[in-house]
Amino acid sequence: MSDESFQSSFHVCIIGGGVVGLAGGILLRRQGFKVTVLERDPTLQTTGAGIQLHPNAVRVLQEIGVFEKMMAKSIVPLSIILKSYTTGQVLHKQDLKEPADKYGAPLLTLHRAHLRQVLYDEALAYGVTIRHGIKINVAGVDLANGTLKLADTSETIHADLFIGADGGESVVRSALIGHKPKAIPHGKIVHRILIQEEDIIARPHLKYLVEDPNIIVWLGPECEAVTYGLDGVFNIAFTWPWSKAPEDMFFGAQSVDLDDFRAKLGAWEPDLREILSLGTSCLRWMFFEPVADDDRTPWVDDAGKFCIVGDAAHRGLPYLGQGAAAGIESVSTLAELLGKAKNQDQVHEGLGIYQHLRKERTGHVIRATLKTGEIWQMADGPLKEERDRQFLHETPTVGYPNPLADPFFQEWLWGFEATRTANEAWEAHQKEKERNS
Repeated sequence: MSDESFQSSFHVCIIGGGVVGLAGGILLRRQGFKVTVLERDPTLQTTGAGIQLHPNAVRVLQEIGVFEKMMAKSIVPLSIILKSYTTGQVLHKQDLKEPADKYGAPLLTLHRAHLRQVLYDEALAYGVTIRHGIKINVAGVDLANGTLKLADTSETIHADLFIGADGGESVVRSALIGHKPKAIPHGKIVHRILIQEEDIIARPHLKYLVEDPNIIVWLGPECEAVTYGLDGVFNIAFTWPWSKAPEDMFFGAQSVDLDDFRAKLGAWEPDLREILSLGTSCLRWMFFEPVADDDRTPWVDDAGKFCIVGDAAHRGLPYLGQGAAAGIESVSTLAELLGKAKNQDQVHEGLGIYQHLRKERTGHVIRATLKTGEIWQMADGPLKEERDRQFLHETPTVGYPNPLADPFFQEWLWGFEATRTANEAWEAHQKEKERNS
């Protein structure tokens, strides 16, 4: 834990009350800091549906004491199953019990709203101040004076450190880099459909999808469908090709005619098409190209008064299920480093270490995620046939087409420990300072 005499008088203001912002609030309060979270929405609102939490994220949530509450409405999948989109042939089945034992935490699926509510309640219980209905624009981020002016009032907020956990459209990121980041279409959108599990169970030939909880991924050409359970609801996330033209970009959710979308799936496995027939509504979101930032893009301002975490720093794509996990890792690493500081200079040092550590790791995750999307969404043809041969006949190792089953990559991804990583980096930094003094 930290030097509470310093931390107790140090005010951290987190901009954004999503999963990463709330987890960060808890982690920083545990280190003794005074914490305020500023949330845009007037009440606790959550978009999206299902979320996967992999062992590297679940261990952090175990550490902050919300695991049991989370488990009350979570599903523990038995396996990740990759299937042919046309025949439904199982190409690869990855058991999840062994890695859960190995890494000390399971892979979970749950509703994003439930996770956020658990974190929200825990943050309040820890003494985090949460303010709702707070609007901030780029002009209000005053890097020169280290303050934050609210957009719709005359209030100016003072804090010792501002953390931007305000998502992919982060105003804090825009202020740090000096311009609004350009949104570049990824060429894909995701359709999200929720089905009541009781409707699936009513069809005997489909109830295996609910009774044997698994993450099932149908691998299609330039597309894929991911399904899993969510405490009474069955979640479908269907990635589909989309135009890269700027005029076809959209932001936020759009409603989709589900019948029209189903009509495009004539070649897909009948079970999947039948599940979709049970749906009553569908929303879609656009994917944008992630950027793995290098040293030229700051995540921390020169004065050490502002920094960014989560999607504000390293927005990714969902093909490895690491979006939330990467953000939780980052804010845990940041909180651990800040907890070691005994003065403002050491806060600045901790921010520099955080930036270096997380740029390197999240850059690797972003690139691995893009590669996984390319492999899992191969067009029909010889390359896909070779991929399927590897799935069916080769033992997972380096280069296996499911990187989550590659024992080396899996160890690197799921075995990450923020506390140990922060401790080692801090100690190395202090030794380097001593050598140079």
